[in-house]
Amino acid sequence: MKIAIIGGSSTVGQNLLKHLLKKKFKLIATYYSNFNFIKKKNISWKKLNINEDNENYYKYLEYPDIVVNLVWPDIPNYKSKNHFKTYKLQKKFNYNLIKNGLKNLIVLGTCYEYGKVKGEISELTKEKPTVPYGISKLKLLKSLKKLKKKKHFKFTWFRPFFVYGENKKRITLFTLIKDFEKKKINKLKVCGNLIRDFVPMDYLSSVLTKIITLNNGYDVVNVCTGKGISVKDFVKKNIKNKKKLKKIDMNGKNKNSFEPNSFWGNNSKLKKILNY
Repeated sequence: MKIAIIGGSSTVGQNLLKHLLKKKFKLIATYYSNFNFIKKKNISWKKLNINEDNENYYKYLEYPDIVVNLVWPDIPNYKSKNHFKTYKLQKKFNYNLIKNGLKNLIVLGTCYEYGKVKGEISELTKEKPTVPYGISKLKLLKSLKKLKKKKHFKFTWFRPFFVYGENKKRITLFTLIKDFEKKKINKLKVCGNLIRDFVPMDYLSSVLTKIITLNNGYDVVNVCTGKGISVKDFVKKNIKNKKKLKKIDMNGKNKNSFEPNSFWGNNSKLKKILNY
């Protein structure tokens, strides 16, 4: 099969490509600006800017069997109104692919589509996003569902929860923990009582690889562990030098007022797919 990864230069894209290289796929990976490419025989790199008009993106990507769309700028600025512009560009881009013949589309959504919902969240939970990022993602999902009623194509919309791992492009709780351990930062203050569903990046990539291999469509799928863990316990789990724990302030406030204090994903649907 030929697989196109839109956003192959992103942190998630780079991780996914390493997983896909273990399979016998022909890979087309896109980038926006120059970076250190993964140089392998079965990866072709293409520069892509969806702001530019292209009559046939499907042709430009060399007619892939599956497109995995990971691109979405302005993260983690979740409140930026630029997300509404991104939604329009993404809608146009994805429609172009389907109109020109793509048969299987996988898109990365977000758990922020659910909004400020407490406790366990399944795919059946009513979405009530409160920030432009979540609102825009949900608008794109609804537009693609509408398109699916007119065009025949397989479709999977992944909703990852809190993905963590090595990340040189973004500051996350995980990267802050590692920077604190390496003495790159002197202080670390977190809201220790928050309950979140933390998903290892390798797990996200392995799930995506499985879905690609199955070559089917599953509509909306939560990518989560199925259980919550406190930020305090997450820090304890991921810091190697336990002596440094005493120097971490766990009494910080939740900076994201649009999030509930406690929520995690229900992974029943995901487990059924992986056991398929």
